[in-house]
Amino acid sequence: MGSIRRRLLLSSLLVLAVFLGATAVALDRAYRDSAEGALRARLKADIYALLSAAELRRGRLELPDDLPESRLEVLGSGRYAEASAADGKVLWRSPSAAGLDLPLVRGLTPGRESWTRVGVDGEMLLAYSLGVGWEVQGGSTQQFTFSVAARLDELEAEIGQFETTLMLWLGGAAALLLLTQMLILRWGLGPLRRVAQDLRGIERGERDALTGAYPDELTPLTDGLNALLRHERAQLLRQRNALADLAHSIKTPLAVLRNAATDAAPDQQRQLADAIDSIDASLAYQARRAAASGRSTLSVAVPVAQVARRIMGSLDKVYADKGVAAELDDPDAGLFAGDEGDLYELLGCLLDNAYKWCQHRVWLAVQPGDGARGLVLSVDDDGPGVPPPLREAVLERGARADRRVAGQGIGLAVVRDIAVAYGGRIEIDDSPRLAGARVTVRLPGG
Repeated sequence: MGSIRRRLLLSSLLVLAVFLGATAVALDRAYRDSAEGALRARLKADIYALLSAAELRRGRLELPDDLPESRLEVLGSGRYAEASAADGKVLWRSPSAAGLDLPLVRGLTPGRESWTRVGVDGEMLLAYSLGVGWEVQGGSTQQFTFSVAARLDELEAEIGQFETTLMLWLGGAAALLLLTQMLILRWGLGPLRRVAQDLRGIERGERDALTGAYPDELTPLTDGLNALLRHERAQLLRQRNALADLAHSIKTPLAVLRNAATDAAPDQQRQLADAIDSIDASLAYQARRAAASGRSTLSVAVPVAQVARRIMGSLDKVYADKGVAAELDDPDAGLFAGDEGDLYELLGCLLDNAYKWCQHRVWLAVQPGDGARGLVLSVDDDGPGVPPPLREAVLERGARADRRVAGQGIGLAVVRDIAVAYGGRIEIDDSPRLAGARVTVRLPGG
C-alpha cells in the first residue's frame, strides 16, 4: 500500500495541479479577453477622435496634420488609419501607413461597423471600420468609411508578460500550499507516529502497553492492541500454569508405577520400566514443546548473554566433575526477539546437550542473522560429534545417539520445535573449532 503520507501528498499535489492549472487557464482567458476588449475600445476611441477632427470642405474630406492620436503620425508605429469613399477609393491615409497597402474594409453603409484581422508585411493587425454618412448642402448625404488598425504583437507581448507573472505567482502559491499541506500532514499524522514509537518501545521492553494520549479515531486501535497484549500474556501464563499442574499431578502416579514395577516378575520389570520412561519422556517433551510461545512482534527483546551466563553457571555446578570450560562469544550483544522462557528452554537444551557430550570444552557463539532482529546461535563441543546418518534422527523425540548416556532424548527435539515456532531451523554439523559437534539454530528477523 505504501506510505499514507506519500499517498496523501501525491493526491494533494494532483488536486493542486488540476486546480491551479484550471485557474491559470481561466485567468489567462479572462485577461486575454480583457486586453483585447481594451484594444477594441481604444480603436473605437481613435475612430471617434478622427471623426471629430475631420472636416468636409466643398465636398472634399480633410483631416488636420496634428492628429488626435500621436502614433498615427509616426511611421511604422503600429497604429494606422485611413478614410475611403463609398466607391472604395482611399481619400486619406495616416502618415504612419505611408508605403503600406492596407487591406481594410471599405464601402460600409452609414452606421455599420466591421472588425477584421488582416496581415501586412508579416504582421497581424486588428482593424475596426465604421461607415459614416456626411450631410452636404442640398440635403444629400456623402458616405465615408473610417478605419483604424493596430498591430497585435503588442497585445501578445502584453499577454505574454501577464502569463509570465501569473505563472510565477501561481508557482509560488503552489509551493506555499504544498509546504502548508506537508506541515498539516505531519501534524495530522503525528499520533500515528507516536503509536509506532510506542510499539517499538514495547518491542524493546521499555513499556508493556500503549499508554499515550491518542485521538478518538485511534483509541479503538490502541485499546484493541492493549487488549491483545493482555490476552496473549494471560493465555501464555494459563498454559504454563496448566502444564506445571499437569506435570505435578502425574509425578505421584509415575512414582507409584515405578515402585510397583520392582515387585513385578524380572522379565516384566524391564518392559514396565521402558513404558514408564516413555510416558515420562513424552509428557516432558509435550510440556516443553507447548510452553514455547513462538515469535511475537510485540515481545520484549531479551539479551542472550544474560540468559546464557545464568545457564552456564548452573550447568557448571551440575557437571562439576567434568571440569567443563565454557566460553561465550557475543561481540554484538545479541538480542532474542521472543519470550524469555523460550530462550531459557532453547539455550538450556543446547548447552545441556553440549555439556553432556563434551570432553572438557563448550563454546557458544551469538551472531546476527537475516533481518533486523535475526539471530544465529551456535554451540560447539569437543565430544565425539554426531555422525551424518544420525543427524536427522537425533532431532526426533526420544532419539539418543548413545543409550549409555543418561537422558530422555527430547532436548534437541524441543530445540527444533522452538526454532520452527519462530520460523527458524536447526542444523547439526562437525565443529571446525573444537572438532566435536556443532548445533546451529538460525532464527529469522521479525
